Amino acid sequence: MPFTQLSETDNKQLPLGIPALMEELSAQGITAEELFREARLPLPPSGALNIQHDELPAILNSAARIAREPDTALRAGLRQKVNHFGVFGYALTTSSSFGEAFIFGQNHIDLAGAIMDVAFSRQNDTGILRTQNHQLLGQNRRFIIEFWRSSMTTLLSEVLGHTFPSLRMYFPFPEPAWVDKYHEVFNCELYFDADTMEWQFDARVLSENCPRSDPMTSQVCQDLCDQLALENGESRLIRQIRGVCSSSSGSHVATAASVANYLGMSLRTLQRQLATQKTSFKQLQDESRYSIASQYLQNTNISIEDLAIRCGYSDVSNFRKAFVRWSGLSASEFRVRARQE
Repeated sequence: MPFTQLSETDNKQLPLGIPALMEELSAQGITAEELFREARLPLPPSGALNIQHDELPAILNSAARIAREPDTALRAGLRQKVNHFGVFGYALTTSSSFGEAFIFGQNHIDLAGAIMDVAFSRQNDTGILRTQNHQLLGQNRRFIIEFWRSSMTTLLSEVLGHTFPSLRMYFPFPEPAWVDKYHEVFNCELYFDADTMEWQFDARVLSENCPRSDPMTSQVCQDLCDQLALENGESRLIRQIRGVCSSSSGSHVATAASVANYLGMSLRTLQRQLATQKTSFKQLQDESRYSIASQYLQNTNISIEDLAIRCGYSDVSNFRKAFVRWSGLSASEFRVRARQE
Protein backbone atom coordinates (compact mmCIF):
# COMPACT_ATOMS: atom_id res chain seq x y z
CA MET A 1 0.00 0.00 0.00
CA PRO A 2 1.62 3.30 -1.09
CA PHE A 3 2.46 5.82 1.64
CA THR A 4 0.35 8.45 -0.12
CA GLN A 5 -2.72 6.25 0.28
CA LEU A 6 -1.88 5.60 3.91
CA SER A 7 -1.51 9.29 4.67
CA GLU A 8 -4.91 9.99 3.13
CA THR A 9 -6.74 7.52 5.37
CA ASP A 10 -9.98 9.02 6.70
CA ASN A 11 -9.22 10.15 10.23
CA LYS A 12 -12.64 9.15 11.48
CA GLN A 13 -13.50 5.95 9.62
CA LEU A 14 -12.06 2.51 8.89
CA PRO A 15 -13.47 -0.61 7.19
CA LEU A 16 -13.46 -2.51 10.54
CA GLY A 17 -13.72 -5.84 8.69
CA ILE A 18 -17.12 -4.98 7.19
CA PRO A 19 -16.08 -5.68 3.53
CA ALA A 20 -15.70 -9.38 4.40
CA LEU A 21 -19.19 -9.44 5.89
CA MET A 22 -20.57 -7.78 2.76
CA GLU A 23 -18.82 -10.32 0.53
CA GLU A 24 -20.53 -13.16 2.39
CA LEU A 25 -23.94 -11.47 2.35
CA SER A 26 -23.50 -10.71 -1.36
CA ALA A 27 -22.87 -14.41 -1.98
CA GLN A 28 -26.27 -14.97 -0.37
CA GLY A 29 -27.92 -12.41 -2.65
CA ILE A 30 -28.03 -9.59 -0.07
CA THR A 31 -26.77 -6.17 -1.17
CA ALA A 32 -24.93 -3.49 0.79
CA GLU A 33 -27.95 -1.23 0.28
CA GLU A 34 -30.18 -3.81 1.97
CA LEU A 35 -27.81 -4.19 4.92
CA PHE A 36 -27.44 -0.47 5.58
CA ARG A 37 -31.15 0.11 5.04
CA GLU A 38 -31.94 -2.58 7.62
CA ALA A 39 -29.46 -0.87 9.97
CA ARG A 40 -31.15 2.47 9.20
CA LEU A 41 -27.82 3.98 8.26
CA PRO A 42 -26.73 5.80 5.09
CA LEU A 43 -24.64 3.70 2.72
CA PRO A 44 -21.04 5.03 2.60
CA PRO A 45 -20.26 6.77 -0.72
CA SER A 46 -18.71 4.84 -3.60
CA GLY A 47 -19.19 1.54 -1.80
CA ALA A 48 -16.13 2.25 0.35
CA LEU A 49 -17.76 0.57 3.36
CA ASN A 50 -15.72 2.70 5.75
CA ILE A 51 -17.80 3.29 8.84
CA GLN A 52 -17.60 4.94 12.23
CA HIS A 53 -17.05 2.65 15.19
CA ASP A 54 -20.36 3.51 16.84
CA GLU A 55 -22.20 2.36 13.70
CA LEU A 56 -20.75 -1.15 13.91
CA PRO A 57 -23.25 -2.64 16.42
CA ALA A 58 -26.21 -1.61 14.25
CA ILE A 59 -24.59 -3.15 11.15
CA LEU A 60 -23.77 -6.45 12.87
CA ASN A 61 -27.22 -6.72 14.40
CA SER A 62 -28.79 -6.03 11.00
CA ALA A 63 -26.62 -8.69 9.35
CA ALA A 64 -27.73 -11.18 12.00
CA ARG A 65 -31.38 -10.46 11.17
CA ILE A 66 -31.18 -10.67 7.37
CA ALA A 67 -28.51 -13.38 6.84
CA ARG A 68 -29.86 -16.45 5.03
CA GLU A 69 -27.37 -19.00 6.36
CA PRO A 70 -27.06 -19.86 10.07
CA ASP A 71 -23.23 -19.88 9.97
CA THR A 72 -22.96 -16.57 8.09
CA ALA A 73 -20.79 -14.87 10.74
CA LEU A 74 -18.22 -17.67 10.70
CA ARG A 75 -18.14 -17.72 6.89
CA ALA A 76 -17.70 -13.95 6.77
CA GLY A 77 -14.78 -14.11 9.18
CA LEU A 78 -13.02 -16.58 6.90
CA ARG A 79 -13.15 -13.99 4.10
CA GLN A 80 -11.15 -11.38 6.02
CA LYS A 81 -8.06 -9.84 4.45
CA VAL A 82 -5.55 -7.34 5.78
CA ASN A 83 -6.98 -4.53 3.66
CA HIS A 84 -10.42 -5.12 5.21
CA PHE A 85 -9.03 -3.42 8.32
CA GLY A 86 -7.38 -0.51 6.55
CA VAL A 87 -4.24 1.03 8.02
CA PHE A 88 -4.70 -1.01 11.22
CA GLY A 89 -4.29 -4.25 9.27
CA TYR A 90 -1.12 -3.02 7.59
CA ALA A 91 0.30 -1.92 10.93
CA LEU A 92 -0.01 -5.50 12.15
CA THR A 93 1.37 -7.33 9.11
CA THR A 94 4.44 -5.10 8.75
CA SER A 95 5.46 -5.38 12.44
CA SER A 96 8.85 -6.90 13.20
CA SER A 97 7.51 -9.69 15.41
CA PHE A 98 4.14 -11.21 16.08
CA GLY A 99 4.48 -10.17 19.71
CA GLU A 100 4.89 -6.54 18.65
CA ALA A 101 1.88 -6.84 16.34
CA PHE A 102 -0.20 -8.50 19.04
CA ILE A 103 0.55 -5.89 21.69
CA PHE A 104 -0.07 -3.05 19.25
CA GLY A 105 -3.36 -4.63 18.20
CA GLN A 106 -4.41 -5.09 21.82
CA ASN A 107 -3.72 -1.42 22.58
CA HIS A 108 -5.75 -0.33 19.53
CA ILE A 109 -8.35 -3.07 19.60
CA ASP A 110 -11.23 -0.73 18.80
CA LEU A 111 -9.61 -0.10 15.39
CA ALA A 112 -10.07 -3.82 14.70
CA GLY A 113 -13.82 -3.43 15.18
CA ALA A 114 -14.01 -4.73 18.74
CA ILE A 115 -17.23 -3.71 20.47
CA MET A 116 -16.32 -5.07 23.89
CA ASP A 117 -12.97 -4.57 25.62
CA VAL A 118 -10.72 -7.64 25.68
CA ALA A 119 -8.18 -8.22 28.48
CA PHE A 120 -4.98 -10.17 27.81
CA SER A 121 -3.05 -12.23 30.34
CA ARG A 122 -0.45 -14.98 30.17
CA GLN A 123 -0.04 -18.11 32.26
CA ASN A 124 3.25 -19.81 31.35
CA ASP A 125 2.89 -20.77 27.66
CA THR A 126 -0.84 -20.05 27.49
CA GLY A 127 -2.14 -16.67 26.33
CA ILE A 128 -5.65 -15.78 27.49
CA LEU A 129 -8.00 -13.24 25.91
CA ARG A 130 -11.00 -12.63 28.16
CA THR A 131 -14.10 -10.57 27.32
CA GLN A 132 -16.28 -9.31 30.15
CA ASN A 133 -19.91 -8.20 30.18
CA HIS A 134 -20.65 -9.93 26.88
CA GLN A 135 -24.32 -9.72 27.87
CA LEU A 136 -24.24 -6.09 26.68
CA LEU A 137 -23.99 -7.40 23.13
CA GLY A 138 -27.73 -8.12 23.22
CA GLN A 139 -29.82 -10.81 21.62
CA ASN A 140 -27.50 -11.24 18.62
CA ARG A 141 -24.39 -11.77 20.71
CA ARG A 142 -23.74 -15.23 19.24
CA PHE A 143 -23.55 -13.77 15.72
CA ILE A 144 -21.30 -10.91 16.87
CA ILE A 145 -19.00 -13.25 18.81
CA GLU A 146 -18.78 -15.68 15.88
CA PHE A 147 -17.88 -12.86 13.49
CA TRP A 148 -15.28 -11.38 15.85
CA ARG A 149 -13.49 -14.64 16.63
CA SER A 150 -13.57 -15.94 13.08
CA SER A 151 -12.33 -12.59 11.76
CA MET A 152 -9.50 -12.33 14.28
CA THR A 153 -8.45 -15.95 13.71
CA THR A 154 -8.18 -15.23 9.99
CA LEU A 155 -6.43 -11.87 10.43
CA LEU A 156 -3.90 -13.17 12.97
CA SER A 157 -3.16 -16.16 10.76
CA GLU A 158 -2.43 -13.82 7.86
CA VAL A 159 -0.13 -11.72 10.04
CA LEU A 160 1.71 -14.87 11.12
CA GLY A 161 1.88 -16.48 7.71
CA HIS A 162 0.42 -19.69 9.14
CA THR A 163 -2.54 -20.87 11.24
CA PHE A 164 -2.92 -19.04 14.55
CA PRO A 165 -2.40 -21.66 17.32
CA SER A 166 -5.67 -21.52 19.25
CA LEU A 167 -5.91 -24.02 22.12
CA ARG A 168 -9.35 -23.56 23.70
CA MET A 169 -12.37 -21.33 23.19
CA TYR A 170 -15.17 -20.74 25.67
CA PHE A 171 -18.54 -19.47 24.43
CA PRO A 172 -21.33 -18.10 26.69
CA PHE A 173 -24.17 -19.69 24.68
CA PRO A 174 -25.40 -23.21 23.80
CA GLU A 175 -23.70 -25.35 21.16
CA PRO A 176 -25.19 -24.41 17.76
CA ALA A 177 -26.35 -26.90 15.16
CA TRP A 178 -23.44 -25.81 12.90
CA VAL A 179 -20.76 -26.73 15.43
CA ASP A 180 -18.82 -28.56 12.69
CA LYS A 181 -18.12 -25.15 11.16
CA TYR A 182 -16.64 -24.05 14.50
CA HIS A 183 -14.21 -26.98 14.40
CA GLU A 184 -13.27 -26.11 10.82
CA VAL A 185 -12.67 -22.42 11.58
CA PHE A 186 -11.02 -22.61 15.00
CA ASN A 187 -9.39 -26.08 15.08
CA CYS A 188 -9.21 -26.20 18.88
CA GLU A 189 -11.11 -27.40 21.95
CA LEU A 190 -14.55 -25.80 22.18
CA TYR A 191 -16.66 -25.23 25.30
CA PHE A 192 -20.25 -23.94 25.16
CA ASP A 193 -22.61 -22.65 27.86
CA ALA A 194 -19.49 -21.39 29.61
CA ASP A 195 -19.54 -18.96 32.51
CA THR A 196 -16.68 -17.06 30.88
CA MET A 197 -15.90 -15.83 27.39
CA GLU A 198 -12.27 -16.75 26.76
CA TRP A 199 -9.88 -17.52 23.94
CA GLN A 200 -6.72 -19.40 24.91
CA PHE A 201 -3.74 -19.84 22.59
CA ASP A 202 -0.12 -20.99 22.54
CA ALA A 203 1.72 -17.89 23.77
CA ARG A 204 5.03 -19.08 22.32
CA VAL A 205 3.79 -17.71 19.02
CA LEU A 206 4.49 -14.19 20.34
CA SER A 207 8.22 -14.73 19.79
CA GLU A 208 7.84 -15.47 16.07
CA ASN A 209 8.81 -12.99 13.34
CA CYS A 210 6.28 -11.57 10.92
CA PRO A 211 7.02 -12.78 7.36
CA ARG A 212 6.08 -9.42 5.81
CA SER A 213 7.93 -7.22 8.25
CA ASP A 214 8.68 -3.72 6.95
CA PRO A 215 9.85 -1.36 9.73
CA MET A 216 9.37 1.85 7.72
CA THR A 217 5.82 1.00 6.64
CA SER A 218 5.02 -0.29 10.12
CA GLN A 219 6.05 3.01 11.70
CA VAL A 220 3.94 5.02 9.25
CA CYS A 221 0.92 2.79 9.87
CA GLN A 222 1.33 2.81 13.64
CA ASP A 223 1.62 6.61 13.68
CA LEU A 224 -1.64 6.87 11.71
CA CYS A 225 -3.34 4.44 14.10
CA ASP A 226 -2.11 6.51 17.05
CA GLN A 227 -3.68 9.58 15.45
CA LEU A 228 -6.96 7.70 15.10
CA ALA A 229 -6.79 6.53 18.72
CA LEU A 230 -6.22 10.10 19.92
CA GLU A 231 -9.02 11.55 17.79
CA ASN A 232 -10.50 14.61 19.45
CA GLY A 233 -7.93 14.29 22.23
CA GLU A 234 -10.06 11.72 24.05
CA SER A 235 -8.55 9.26 26.51
CA ARG A 236 -8.95 5.52 26.10
CA LEU A 237 -11.28 5.52 29.12
CA ILE A 238 -13.63 8.01 27.49
CA ARG A 239 -13.56 6.13 24.17
CA GLN A 240 -14.34 2.88 25.98
CA ILE A 241 -17.32 4.46 27.73
CA ARG A 242 -18.60 5.98 24.49
CA GLY A 243 -18.26 2.57 22.82
CA VAL A 244 -20.28 0.79 25.51
CA CYS A 245 -22.94 3.51 25.55
CA SER A 246 -23.24 3.43 21.75
CA SER A 247 -23.65 -0.36 21.64
CA SER A 248 -26.28 -0.60 24.39
CA SER A 249 -30.00 -0.15 23.86
CA GLY A 250 -33.38 -1.50 24.89
CA SER A 251 -33.06 -3.77 27.93
CA HIS A 252 -29.26 -3.60 27.78
CA VAL A 253 -28.78 0.05 28.74
CA ALA A 254 -25.34 0.82 30.15
CA THR A 255 -25.25 2.35 33.62
CA ALA A 256 -22.33 3.94 35.42
CA ALA A 257 -22.17 0.91 37.73
CA SER A 258 -22.25 -1.66 34.89
CA VAL A 259 -19.58 0.25 32.94
CA ALA A 260 -17.35 0.50 36.01
CA ASN A 261 -17.71 -3.25 36.56
CA TYR A 262 -16.99 -3.90 32.88
CA LEU A 263 -13.81 -1.80 33.08
CA GLY A 264 -12.72 -3.59 36.26
CA MET A 265 -12.88 -0.60 38.62
CA SER A 266 -15.13 0.66 41.38
CA LEU A 267 -17.88 3.15 40.63
CA ARG A 268 -16.12 5.73 42.80
CA THR A 269 -12.86 5.29 40.86
CA LEU A 270 -14.68 5.69 37.55
CA GLN A 271 -16.36 8.88 38.73
CA ARG A 272 -13.09 10.26 40.08
CA GLN A 273 -11.18 9.57 36.86
CA LEU A 274 -13.90 11.19 34.76
CA ALA A 275 -13.95 14.19 37.08
CA THR A 276 -10.22 14.71 36.50
CA GLN A 277 -11.02 14.83 32.78
CA LYS A 278 -13.76 17.38 33.45
CA THR A 279 -16.63 15.15 32.38
CA SER A 280 -19.07 12.62 33.86
CA PHE A 281 -20.73 9.36 32.87
CA LYS A 282 -24.05 11.15 32.42
CA GLN A 283 -22.47 13.68 30.06
CA LEU A 284 -20.76 11.00 27.96
CA GLN A 285 -23.94 8.94 27.84
CA ASP A 286 -25.97 11.96 26.71
CA GLU A 287 -23.38 12.85 24.06
CA SER A 288 -23.45 9.28 22.70
CA ARG A 289 -27.24 9.24 22.66
CA TYR A 290 -27.44 12.63 20.95
CA SER A 291 -24.85 11.57 18.35
CA ILE A 292 -26.84 8.43 17.53
CA ALA A 293 -30.19 10.21 17.53
CA SER A 294 -29.10 13.12 15.34
CA GLN A 295 -27.54 10.76 12.80
CA TYR A 296 -30.69 8.65 12.56
CA LEU A 297 -32.92 11.72 12.29
CA GLN A 298 -30.82 13.21 9.50
CA ASN A 299 -30.37 10.05 7.44
CA THR A 300 -33.30 7.70 8.08
CA ASN A 301 -37.08 7.61 8.46
CA ILE A 302 -36.99 5.73 11.75
CA SER A 303 -39.95 6.56 13.98
CA ILE A 304 -39.38 8.61 17.12
CA GLU A 305 -40.66 5.68 19.18
CA ASP A 306 -38.12 3.25 17.66
CA LEU A 307 -35.36 5.82 17.97
CA ALA A 308 -36.12 6.26 21.66
CA ILE A 309 -35.59 2.51 22.19
CA ARG A 310 -32.41 2.58 20.10
CA CYS A 311 -31.07 5.32 22.35
CA GLY A 312 -31.86 3.39 25.51
CA TYR A 313 -35.18 4.99 26.54
CA SER A 314 -38.14 2.80 27.48
CA ASP A 315 -40.39 5.87 27.69
CA VAL A 316 -40.59 7.90 24.49
CA SER A 317 -41.70 11.02 26.39
CA ASN A 318 -38.44 10.99 28.37
CA PHE A 319 -36.51 10.72 25.11
CA ARG A 320 -38.40 13.66 23.63
CA LYS A 321 -37.60 15.80 26.68
CA ALA A 322 -33.95 14.76 26.59
CA PHE A 323 -33.63 15.59 22.89
CA VAL A 324 -35.01 19.09 23.46
CA ARG A 325 -32.46 19.51 26.25
CA TRP A 326 -29.63 18.36 23.95
CA SER A 327 -30.50 20.34 20.84
CA GLY A 328 -33.05 23.00 21.77
CA LEU A 329 -35.45 21.45 19.22
CA SER A 330 -37.92 18.61 19.29
CA ALA A 331 -36.81 15.47 17.45
CA SER A 332 -39.38 16.14 14.70
CA GLU A 333 -38.28 19.76 14.30
CA PHE A 334 -34.64 18.67 14.19
CA ARG A 335 -35.39 16.18 11.39
CA VAL A 336 -37.26 18.75 9.30
CA ARG A 337 -34.59 21.44 9.74
CA ALA A 338 -31.73 19.02 9.02
CA ARG A 339 -33.32 17.90 5.75
CA GLN A 340 -34.10 21.46 4.70
CA GLU A 341 -30.47 22.39 5.20
